[in-house]
Amino acid sequence: MPATPPSPGRLPSLTGLRFAAALLVFGVHAYSFIPLADPPADRVAGILFNGGDLGVSFFFVLSGFVLTWSVRPGYRPGRFWWGRLARVYPAHLVALVPAVVGLMLTARLPDIWPRLLAFSAPLVQAWHPSDVYYLGINPVTWSLSCEMAFYLAFPLLYAGLRRLGTTALRVAAVALPAAVWLMPVVADLLIAAEHRRWFVYIFPPVRMLEFLLGIVLALLVRRGAWRGPGLPVATALWVVNYLAVEWLPAQARDTAATIVTIGLLVPAAALADLYGRRSWWRHRVAVHLGEVSYAFFLLHLVVIVTVMHLVGRDREWTAWQAVGLTLAFLVGSYLLAVPLHRWVELPAMRRLRPTPPATPPGPPEPPTRDRRQTGPAPRQDALTG
Repeated sequence: MPATPPSPGRLPSLTGLRFAAALLVFGVHAYSFIPLADPPADRVAGILFNGGDLGVSFFFVLSGFVLTWSVRPGYRPGRFWWGRLARVYPAHLVALVPAVVGLMLTARLPDIWPRLLAFSAPLVQAWHPSDVYYLGINPVTWSLSCEMAFYLAFPLLYAGLRRLGTTALRVAAVALPAAVWLMPVVADLLIAAEHRRWFVYIFPPVRMLEFLLGIVLALLVRRGAWRGPGLPVATALWVVNYLAVEWLPAQARDTAATIVTIGLLVPAAALADLYGRRSWWRHRVAVHLGEVSYAFFLLHLVVIVTVMHLVGRDREWTAWQAVGLTLAFLVGSYLLAVPLHRWVELPAMRRLRPTPPATPPGPPEPPTRDRRQTGPAPRQDALTG
């Protein structure tokens, strides 16, 4: 019988993993904007960091999982949507200010910036096929544009998927990663060449496949029907998978490359929390970094790009200089993220987020092979919401 977890229903390991995903995205941006003079060092850095875009895929799967896990009795779509607005928009809108300032300081603010801001501020830029628009102002927020589409659709998606039987959910858990792998093929057949990158990597309905996978995985875990490796094995499989992505086709590398191992890792981390198994991601340092990860994600690229343009974008750096710059960007982005998290993100959530229904969650139940098992009752986790 698994040990009873110390805080039933909470999933702090998923909060810790959020920072790991943000760190992957930071790594690919640092690698992209710090040219290395040494080809062997550049090759090693490419293997370690060039697949960092896959952190976004992790975010999308994790988002679907956590939102499903957080549904409790008395759930209402209107309350859910308002909570999502309170969670995302305040910090995003504040982070647009340093983004615009950085563009001005480096003389990169385009003449059409008011039009770009009109797409970026309400987070609808991912629907535009031009990279001038979907990467405008603060480029990383295209993924938030996708998330807002996911949030809008979530009540309908959840209502439909929760009615599926366990066998159908298991089929979906296999079919959805397969569909992600097929999207580059669909793009080659149906989408104009100049828009294929947008379709595969940016277009919200395509990226929603990963979000749907997260919902399906959470439903399987809630029913006690998930059968997968434990956290150590799932982590090892993901690491090996990630280090091999450089040898995969470019279009699949940015989205599909690790979708299978992400689908193993997220439930494994959740179950480690539920049944008290060892998880480094539950450590208070990891959880703190996960709490700050949204603000860190919003600010890190502004810091990297602004500084690199000020010091000279075309200059090449030795390996040790690049390591020093990367660490400076990491620490600097964290130091800026903490006040954004504490003074904007958290107060906005406290003041704007609706009060959830006062229905206490029940204790988790151990997994069982009975497909009728409903599993542990969900509970809102403010850290991962």
